[in-house]
Amino acid sequence: MDGVSMGFGAFGAMFSLVALLLVLAGLWIVISAVRDLLRARRLASSGIRTEGRVISSHVHYSGTRENRSSRVVETIEFTTDRGQTVRANPVVSDIGTVDRSGMSVTVLHDRDRPERFIAPQNGRGISARVPVMRIGFGLLFLVVIGIIVNGGRMILGQLPFF
Repeated sequence: MDGVSMGFGAFGAMFSLVALLLVLAGLWIVISAVRDLLRARRLASSGIRTEGRVISSHVHYSGTRENRSSRVVETIEFTTDRGQTVRANPVVSDIGTVDRSGMSVTVLHDRDRPERFIAPQNGRGISARVPVMRIGFGLLFLVVIGIIVNGGRMILGQLPFF
């Protein structure tokens, strides 16, 4: 009976470890989406407005072969009101797959850290659609993990070995 109990004990420990890793992944999804949303809102409301130029862009692919997504990553160059030239990628982007290479764009940057900037597609602010969808997905993911963990605990708790 000890061998069986030990086997289920190891299974329970692995189950708990996997559940913990999935919860951490769900929390990371939610926290990063909230961070992106707040950062974009702050830059849109209090960022310094200037003009920049998209000097390069490339398509970034993510996911598996069956479930692949793509987005355009831009490198934008602009000059701050203090005369500093910045060449970097926006901290948050809402352009999706639009290629704006060579185009002049509106840039909203942080005065003290100009490498933190956004270049919204509409020139005013980043669309909240994608971060809100990520938050919703992350919360749904956490709920599903909670249901699975609760069901697993009920199943493991009813075994005579625990």
